[in-house]
Amino acid sequence: MTRDEITLVTFNIWFSDLHAEERYRAIADLLARKMPDVMVFQEVTPAALDLFLAQPWIRVRYRRAEVTGGDRGNYGMLMLSRLPIDNVTYTRLPSNLARGFLTAELYAGGSTLTVVAAHLESGKAAARLREHQLGRIFRSLRRVENGVVLGDFNMRDVENERITEPYRDLWPVLRPDDDGFTEDTTINLMRLDSKNKHRHVRFDRVLLKGERWAATHIELLGTEPISSALPRVFPSDHFGVLCRLERTALAPAESEWRQRFWRR
Repeated sequence: MTRDEITLVTFNIWFSDLHAEERYRAIADLLARKMPDVMVFQEVTPAALDLFLAQPWIRVRYRRAEVTGGDRGNYGMLMLSRLPIDNVTYTRLPSNLARGFLTAELYAGGSTLTVVAAHLESGKAAARLREHQLGRIFRSLRRVENGVVLGDFNMRDVENERITEPYRDLWPVLRPDDDGFTEDTTINLMRLDSKNKHRHVRFDRVLLKGERWAATHIELLGTEPISSALPRVFPSDHFGVLCRLERTALAPAESEWRQRFWRR
């Protein structure tokens, strides 16, 4: 069957121990209702990984790629896909925080879509390093016709000029009149309590390259407390981002790409 649309989610789930199990369960329950085709997570602790992989809906339906623990610190990244997944690699970035990116080729809509899960350096002082890291990711995709880069970019608005063609930053494309803050202490009281300072930034992003897919929808996830009993506890200090892509008329015949993908 030809797949005409796919949904992708990025979620920095926060490695803090603060109500960690309850928060991770809230994220899993939220995503179970959405059932995205591709999910990428940052700050995944071993405990979070165990909880996610124990979910029956994930265990049965999803393939996974993970980078957690070890010399990458006390947390890592996870990619889950309901689509056929191939050629998964992890690439280290120049970093003071053991940052890197996961790359995978997914079979979707009669073609190959390259998905990169990224977690760039944090902190205002690391702006130049983030620029270098993002350039390294873009160079890795220079021969890729259709790709998505999503994750926690840690970029402020003053750094937006670093995202240029052929990449489109999908939040301002689809919702130009909405700030789309993914760290927002006006809403997320847990983030305010944890740092005791206000922050309104759009760290978490989805970038699209190529013409095979067109973005049709984007929204924030995890914007409400996890329960009425814990009104100041949210699923994470970040909001997640869900994006929907639709296959364009440029996509080739399904049977042609299916044969090419599985022949590898």
